[in-house]
Amino acid sequence: MNSRDTLLVDHGSLYPALQRLEKRKWIRARWGVSDNNRRARFYEITALGRTQLRAEASRWRRVAEAMHRILGPEFAPE
Repeated sequence: MNSRDTLLVDHGSLYPALQRLEKRKWIRARWGVSDNNRRARFYEITALGRTQLRAEASRWRRVAEAMHRILGPEFAPE
């Protein structure tokens, strides 16, 4: 999935966010070699992270549904 360039995150925000997620044990990181044969850091969601993701996604859906009710059907996604 991707956001079709709607959500763009710069490196200055991305890596501190990844470090916070790792500190909370929601992701784990390991060093490896990328497809272009360079040293790279790979991230993987943990079981704890999946639990948190489900909770946050559920919360986000409730907010999005509330906004849809407030804005009305003329602002429904296409």
